[in-house]
Formats: sequence, structure tokens, C-alpha cells
Amino acid sequence: MPRVTLTEQQSNEYNHPLTVYTIDINYAGHLGNKALLGLVHEVRAYFLKALDFITIVGNKQWFGLIIADLAVNFKAEAYAYDQLMADWQIDELREKSFRLFHRIRRGEQVIALDETGVITFDYQSGHVVTLPDNFFDRITNFS
Repeated sequence: MPRVTLTEQQSNEYNHPLTVYTIDINYAGHLGNKALLGLVHEVRAYFLKALDFITIVGNKQWFGLIIADLAVNFKAEAYAYDQLMADWQIDELREKSFRLFHRIRRGEQVIALDETGVITFDYQSGHVVTLPDNFFDRITNFS
């Protein structure tokens, strides 16, 4: 069976620490695929919060995000209580979308690579919308 093969990015501009919790462990005794996607979601949420964009209904800066596509390559297992680091970057910034590239690692060992395509969406109108103007400014000035 052919596999989707992701390429590790040459550089990752940002990072965020993660912990594997016992709830993240699957029946085989290691980090499950569902839990990995939850960890990637947490990284995305922290990034948006750092930019002062909270994508939860009711917040003043609200805009919705839809995951248009997502691919993961598992490289190694992770276990309960492992301290991981999510290295990532945002790229392919467009008017209404962007891509996130994640490398999840334990020390120098890569656990997984993830690539996520994100589209900006207005849930009230049910339409794809333009990213807020200040989103691009905040990305440029984020450190």
C-alpha cells in the first residue's frame, strides 16, 4: 500500500511543550492517533491564543477554522508521561487559508510529522471568509 510521505521541514519557527497523559494511551500501550491529533489541536490553540485570536464562539476576536486536510506520519512511539516538544511553522499563507507543519519529538527523536491545511470560516453565514487583516501582521511579529 502506498503511504503519504511528509517531508520534515528545514526549519521550525515555533515550539510548544507537550505531555503525554495516561488518557492519550491506546490499547497497544502507546500514544494513539486520536490523542496525537488532540495534541496538535492544543498546539494550534495555544498559537492562536498567543496571537490574541481565540476561535471559540462568543469571543470578540472570533473567527472559525476548518481543517481542510490533514496528514500524519508516525515515526516512533510515545508513552505515558513522556515530555514532548511540538516544533512547527505556519506557511502558505493565503487570503483565506494557511498550512501548519508540525514535528512532534521526544528529545531529538521524531515521534510524528503532521501537515494541516486550515481554512477560515464564518459559521454564522456558512461561508469561507478572509483571514482578519491583523492576522498577517501578528504572524509577522510573533516570536
